[in-house]
Amino acid sequence: MTGLSSLGMPAPAVASPLEQVTVTGGEIAGSATHGTIGFLGIPFAASTTGEARFGSPEPAPSWPGIRPAHSHGPSCPQNGFVPGLPPAAPTSEDCLTIDVYAPDGVPDRPLPVMVFFHGGGFTTGSNSQYTPTRMVADNDVIVAIPNYRLGPFGFLSLPELAAESGGATGTIGIQDQQAALRWMRDNARAFGGDPANVTIFGESAGGGSVCAHFAAPASDGLFHKAVVQSGSCVRSPMVPGGRDESFARSARYAESVGCGDPATRLSCLRALPAATLLAAPAVEPDESAPTWVPTVDGAVITRQPEAALRRDDRKTPLIIGSNSNEGAQLVAESEYARGRIPDAASYAGYVRRTFGPYADAILDRYPIAQYPSPAAAQSAVVTDGLFACPALWTSHLARDTGHPVWQYEFDQAPFGAADPLLPGAFHSAELLYLFTGIMGVPVPWTGASAAFAERMQRWWSTFARVGDPNEPGAQQWQAWPAPNAERTDGPALAMRATHSTMTDDFALRHNCAFWSQRPQ
Repeated sequence: MTGLSSLGMPAPAVASPLEQVTVTGGEIAGSATHGTIGFLGIPFAASTTGEARFGSPEPAPSWPGIRPAHSHGPSCPQNGFVPGLPPAAPTSEDCLTIDVYAPDGVPDRPLPVMVFFHGGGFTTGSNSQYTPTRMVADNDVIVAIPNYRLGPFGFLSLPELAAESGGATGTIGIQDQQAALRWMRDNARAFGGDPANVTIFGESAGGGSVCAHFAAPASDGLFHKAVVQSGSCVRSPMVPGGRDESFARSARYAESVGCGDPATRLSCLRALPAATLLAAPAVEPDESAPTWVPTVDGAVITRQPEAALRRDDRKTPLIIGSNSNEGAQLVAESEYARGRIPDAASYAGYVRRTFGPYADAILDRYPIAQYPSPAAAQSAVVTDGLFACPALWTSHLARDTGHPVWQYEFDQAPFGAADPLLPGAFHSAELLYLFTGIMGVPVPWTGASAAFAERMQRWWSTFARVGDPNEPGAQQWQAWPAPNAERTDGPALAMRATHSTMTDDFALRHNCAFWSQRPQ
């Protein structure tokens, strides 16, 4: 095919729908919609019930005949996103399924594969929340979204688990993601995809997951490009913890659900109903000191992502970014959703709980008088200290060690800058433009917002195709330059519906020199 494809642009798919394919396990039948074929709820690993709870993922059993792949599988066990409310979808420990979206037609060449890891603080979320149909249909890419185990089911870390699994502990959710990546490698061609051109991307805990795969040797060769959205690889709450710390947290958790005896702890935890394991306070998300994060166990994750990036000889291309008002959603979750309105006392309390000995310096740097409200001050602290500056430091590290890097700051406010609950470009706001639907609800953008959503999807899909987000002849998003004495920081693309522009004051606006002095 000539024309657009010869210029490196997406080649239009030839009209010939393939709604039935053969994958590992058997035949599946998908559904055509909006220019794509969705294959939903495909098992990529076996059930994790009973004795398989807390165990490494095992291959899914084969099925007879043609398996319908028309609906999402259940979410992995979790509590509701908002305290007091149930999960958004049915849950089950038999949850290791993957949703695959492919263009409706036979491509003239293998297509890039994009695997998305959802966020949710490693305690909530599922693949059923995200619909990527427009990005798939308009840009000729394959998008796959797996579930992975969450909370104690995915990140419990105990010596007993390490003993029975060759040292692996606190990394079950990451192992699930690796199983999904292996499944996509083995089955990409069935959907028209290229197993040698896989991009992993993720938001929040999903971004932290992307970072973890750099530090997980078994992930080598399973991806070739990466996008880290609001979940950095350096000095972030989502980076993997040490074994001793993880053991201590998990031991406290086990005691809280009545399984405190080390001699019987693991069997006790496996025997409890899933609802009991989810009833402990430690399972609730906590953006400042999360209980459930991956562990540097020495078996699955062998070092911190920071060290792994330094030693990545592949020099994997990276997009790294954050949102301009990340903290707004975190304030809404931790305060408004619990019926509290932040005031001076609660703001100071949050800073002291989260940042300990550095709290006084932060309160001096971010005084309430400088902001419209205590909530705005708290949001600024969260944005700068936990997201913006860690993103900058990740870009620094990646650039300085030879990785091609493009940094962004998402600055589009879906609900307006003055929305009382979610003002500005809050945490996860970019997903409303990157995906066609969220939580099963179509995102009805029109006009400039619709054009901006298309542009974002092209940036991501073009990066997946060629390792550079810029289309031929349309250089707008500048990569970080090689290190030099005159300029240590690289540019960031401020993404806005009205006009996206390159900026060079990101570090200054987010007080990153100040935050760099905070003890780790």
